Parts: sequence; structure tokens; C-alpha cells
Amino acid sequence: MSRSATVEWLSEAIAEAARSSRFCASGCLPVVDPGIEVKGLGPIELPLKPKMAKALIARCRPAPYGKGTRTLVDKKVRNTFELDPGQFRLSDEWNAAIAGATQLAAEQLGLPAEQVEARLYKLLVYKTGGFFLKHRDSEKHDRMVASMIVALPNRFAGGELVVRHGGSERTLKFEDAASGAAPCFAAFYADCEHEVRRVTDGTRLCLAYNLVLRIKRKPTPVGKPIAPADRLVESIRSWTVNQPATPLVFALTHHYTERGLSLDLLKGADRRLAETVVSAADKADCLVYLAQVSRHLTQSAFDDSYGEYRRRSSQPRGELEIGETIEEELYGDQWVDLSGRKQPWQSIGFDLTAIVSATPIDDWKPTSEDYEGYRGNYGNTLDRWYHRSAIVVWRRDHHFDVIADSGAYDSIPLFCSMVGRLAKTPKKRLDEARADCVRFAQAIIARWPQTFRGYGAREKSPYDDFLKGVLKLDDRDAIARMLSTAAERDQNLPLSSFIVAACRRFGWSAFANELKQLMSSETKLRGRDELPLRDVEWLSALCCDKMEDPHKSSLAGELCALAVNRFCQPRESRRWHDDSDDRRESSDVEKSLLPLLKALVAAGRDAELARVLKFVGESPDDFHLGTCQVPCLRAIVPQSQQRLGSLHPQLAEWLAAVHRRLEAATARRPEPPADASRPAEVSCKCKHCTSLKAFLADPVTMVTRIPAVEFDRQHLIGMIGKHRCDVKHTLEKRGRPYSLVLTKTTGSYDRAVKRFEADRRLLSELPALPVSAMA
Repeated sequence: MSRSATVEWLSEAIAEAARSSRFCASGCLPVVDPGIEVKGLGPIELPLKPKMAKALIARCRPAPYGKGTRTLVDKKVRNTFELDPGQFRLSDEWNAAIAGATQLAAEQLGLPAEQVEARLYKLLVYKTGGFFLKHRDSEKHDRMVASMIVALPNRFAGGELVVRHGGSERTLKFEDAASGAAPCFAAFYADCEHEVRRVTDGTRLCLAYNLVLRIKRKPTPVGKPIAPADRLVESIRSWTVNQPATPLVFALTHHYTERGLSLDLLKGADRRLAETVVSAADKADCLVYLAQVSRHLTQSAFDDSYGEYRRRSSQPRGELEIGETIEEELYGDQWVDLSGRKQPWQSIGFDLTAIVSATPIDDWKPTSEDYEGYRGNYGNTLDRWYHRSAIVVWRRDHHFDVIADSGAYDSIPLFCSMVGRLAKTPKKRLDEARADCVRFAQAIIARWPQTFRGYGAREKSPYDDFLKGVLKLDDRDAIARMLSTAAERDQNLPLSSFIVAACRRFGWSAFANELKQLMSSETKLRGRDELPLRDVEWLSALCCDKMEDPHKSSLAGELCALAVNRFCQPRESRRWHDDSDDRRESSDVEKSLLPLLKALVAAGRDAELARVLKFVGESPDDFHLGTCQVPCLRAIVPQSQQRLGSLHPQLAEWLAAVHRRLEAATARRPEPPADASRPAEVSCKCKHCTSLKAFLADPVTMVTRIPAVEFDRQHLIGMIGKHRCDVKHTLEKRGRPYSLVLTKTTGSYDRAVKRFEADRRLLSELPALPVSAMA
């Protein structure tokens, strides 16, 4: 059976089951006096006499209704009076009759009658004119599944109870009770929409009960599948063979709250569907869970209200022309197992074609809408949210693939929790539990998010904990897969500790291919391939680690050669900074220098070390003295002396070169300008720039005015900034065109002094030259 045919057949089977189900039950009770006795009023005889009816209402209070999280009283919504159970009592004979009615109602609703219990909620009084607009009952008790209304025998007219579910509607008139002959009951699931129509005559007196399912001590075994179940098994198996990690979603007909979603609290057709699906899924080697399904659609929508700058959340659907779907989300959350126990995973995306529903998903009624009318350059959009409860099925052996679809960030805490429990797992189950952790790790790695360089430093996150968890599994393949994934998809994940620990456990050769892939994988930053700082750091940690390994020398050499080839690439000039600013943040290239040097020294790669130091000396704009070279020397000189017993010759040569450069720069303090002339390096030869150069070269004039239109003024200001000319400028708004007033400054001198002082400080911070280098 094809994918679409499978879902179509399943949906038709569910629709047939839903059509044959009941959402509302009704009947009559034996003619028994309820024996109502109200505190402060005494016994209430039926039928009510007018005087007693007024006295009873006087003891009651106006009945409220719920709206969101608020409880309100509004007679335009609900015109009813109520009395709490603590204010009255009923006879034992009546309670026995209610127990019988409860069992009858449960059987009609398809609930296990032996578990259903009726709990008295209110005494309700509707006098003439009383009503209650359409609403749904809230779950007032844990495990509440339905409401039961018992109309007492007292003459009244009107007051019909209308119950709706899906596209069905049932009207209950309580004829025996309205005529005063016998009490009548109606029971309906709590999620059903219902209303009480206006009472046109008399007093409608009712007792309201909540039907609650008691917990059964021993779970009821799943019965033999009903007739279509064999075909259901084959349909589920057919689906999961072709889409093993795509959940099959059976939408339920009733709505369930988070605390009401469990197998034994399902209602009517949902209960029968669940019993069949659970049995069939077990035969198809599948797992079954319950979840809340959410769908969010953003669609283009049009009406005749162009130019209205307001929301139209109440815009009737018929007045809107719905266009294309712009965005769509479909996912499940609030996961529970069949016993109602909450599951630790987060939202999991669903495939639209995997929804099995008696009502096609495009015909679901939205639970809320938000229409955004025309707003300038933005089109009209209609947002709709849909919510349903569902039974969700997927293959047992692909469980972790499905869970990992919630995303690495949400899956990793669950994975780490599983790994943490391994230490307390009994020995006979340890291998199985560890294998589950390995499968989960591989599923997470397979769905690892794509990340890119250049987004700032990473804070500690679950991604770091994941690496620790993978190491604890002691699985070479999982580690190798993580390294390959980091090379292909994650340019930020810190790997130093992970790689060192993995190589200590399995040896250098175990991950040779993955490490070379990491070091050579292309990572574009600002349009060019650069060696990531992350990869230099793990290379340094690995080369500096003191573990002994026969393959260490050769592999370290290959990795160092790859790193140096990528590091020593020509770059565009970065002379955008102030040469005297030694406190600016270092670039990634500058930060990479020290760990790369450590790796080369530790690995004994003298040829690559010489190449790197030569490249640094030829690239002063990329490796600033204050932010890179001097700090590197301060760190690596003592390390080299400690590791080798003396300073590495090539490092000593580099140190001596930096010493000479700083000594030359600080040999003579800059002198202030002797006259008004200033440096005049301006590349442009236009007439305004020519005037600027002449002004800068003039040894006498300190201020000048250059008349120019705005475009030329902006050009001139740009050239002053580009060449860092020793002038400041203001605009003089007199005459036409306006004039740019230029005043000479001592900017070049001030910067030279600042640079001089910075170089003196750097010279003092440099490690001392060894005697051999001085000679």
C-alpha cells in the first residue's frame, strides 16, 4: 500500500469509528425523592412551590463562568444561581440512584463503568429567563472525563440542553423532569461545547455532577483487535518500513488537557481507537505515545480594508480571501506514555502527510486567529493556530532518531541524563542501556546543526556536555562520527579536551583521518578560507600532551604541515586600527599564533616554525606588536626555556628582531611640529584636494576655507579621514556654496607620542634576550 493510500485508509477507518460513537448519553432515574435539605432553609419538597423557589434562590449566589484564567459573573453570559455541596445534602436513596445512572451513562459513553464515579458539584437553579451561553466545562478534578446534569422533577418550559461535538449536535429537553414526572439525566464529555437555552416558564432545578475515572489497581490487558485491526497492523508496518523515523499521527476526536491525556482517560471512539492502535502497533514492533498536536499557519489574506492600521482578529472568515501559505509549523509536544507519565523530550516536528484524522487536517477548526491588515509595504497576513490531541506511533528501533528530531539543543540534556544513569544501571542491563545511549548519540550527531564562524565567543552550552557524554560511552565509532560532523558542520565547537581524551583512550591512529579532515576542511570567513582558532587550539593541546604513542610523531607532523599551509596565506591589509592602540581586541589570526607556535615547538617542526615566524615578520598589519607579537613572546619564551632547557633558536631570533624594532622606535622621542606645515599625503588630484594639500604644506597658515557644494564637501571630508590629515573641519553656512572651514591640528604628532610611549612600554614588557642572542 502506498504512503498516501495508507493514510487515506486509516483516516476513513477512524471516521467510521467516530460516526458510530456517542459523545452524549441520557436517560431517566427511578422516581426517588432526592431528599434535598438546605442549611438554614430545611427540606425542599418537589415540585417547588413559588414561595420555596424564591427562598431557595435567596440562599444561592449568581453562578460565575470562566474566561481564560479569570472567573466572572455576567448575566448576559450566564443567568443561573448555584449552591455549593457543603450547603445542602441528599438522601442515601438518591445517591444510590445516581450510582446506577452513572453506570448507565458510562456504558453509553464507552467508558469502563466499574471505574466511573459521580462527584456532586453544584445545585443549579434556572428561574424564568435563565440560560447559559455555549461553553466547555473545565476539568475540576484530576481524571475528570465528563459532566452529568440531572434535571429534577419540577415543572418548567424551555431550558433545553444542546450538546455539540465535531459536526454533531444533540438537544435534550428533559421532558419527564419538565413535566414533573421523573428526574432525567444527560452526560457528555467535558470537552463538548454545550449551552442551556432560555427557560421560558417555571423553575429548572438541576444537580450537576463531575464524572471521574478512578485509577484501576491492575491495568486492563489490551484485548483482541477488532475486525480491521489486522489490516491496521499491515498499514502501520507498511508506513514504518518506508518512513521508519517519521511518526504516524492518529488525531483524536475529543480534546484533552495536559493532565487528562492518558490511555485510560480517553473518551468514546478515542478509547476504542487507542485500544486498536496500541494492539496493532505492538504487533508492528512500534512504540505508542500520546501528545498534543499544534499547527500554525501564516497565510496571505485580502479584504477591502486597505489602509486600515489596526488588527482585525475578529474578521469573519467569509470576508477574507485566503491566498498562499507563507509559513507552516506542525509539531507535537507535551508527550506522555500510555499511563499518562510525562516524557522528557521536547517538540517533535510532524509530516503533514502522516496525519491520520477522521476530519481532514485542512478542515480542522482553528482554536485562534489573528488577522494583520494592510500595513504600508507589508501585505495582509492571517495567522491561525490549530490544536488537537493525538496517538503517535513510530518504530521501536528508530526511537532515538525520532527523539533527536526535536533538535540537538533539546535532545542533549536527555542524552546526558541517560549517560549519567549508566553508573547505577545493574550489570545485566548495562550493555543494553549503553547501546541505547550510543544509538541516541549517533542520532543526535546525524542531526547536528550547521554553525558558522564569526558570531562571537560561545558560552558554555549543552553541546559541550554532549562531548563529555560521548567520551563516557567508550565508543570509537561515535567519537569518529562526532569529529567528522564537527569538520563538516560546526566550526565553533571546542574540541581540545575531547580530542586529547579520545586519543589517549584509542591512540592517535584511531582518528587520523578525522583529524586530518578537521584540519583541512574549508571554512570561509569574509570570503576567504582561514584556519579556525578552534582547530589550532586542539592541535596545540594534542601536540603538547605528554602521552606516548608510536604514531604521534608522524601524524603530528602531517597535522602541523596542514595547519601552517592554511595559516600562512596572504591576507588583505588590516591597517584600519590606530598603531598606538595596544588594548584593542586581538583578531582570530592573532589569537591563533601562540597555540600554533606551541604545537610546532612541541612537535619539533623547525621548518614549519621558521616559515610561520617569517610570515609573521612580513605581515606587521596582521600581527600587531602590542596585541599579538609581544604577548606571544611573553608566553612562549618561558615555556620554551622550561620545556627545552633553553630558548629555541628560532624563537630567540624572533625575540631579538622584535627587540631591535622596538629599540629603534624608542631611540628618539618625537618632536612637535616647528611650524604650521603638516604631512600632505593625499592621493586625489581634484581641485579641492589640491587646495587641501597646498594648505597642509603651508608653513604659516593654520586656518583656511574651501567653498564647495555638498557632494564635494563630503568627498573632501572622506579624504581627510582616509589619510588621517592633521585638520579638523566645520561648516560655514554663509554665501553660496557653503564653505568647509579647515583648522590644522597636531594629530600626527600626538599619535607619534602615543605610539612612542606604547613602544617603550612594550619594550619593557619583552622577555630579556639570552646571552647567545645578544652576541
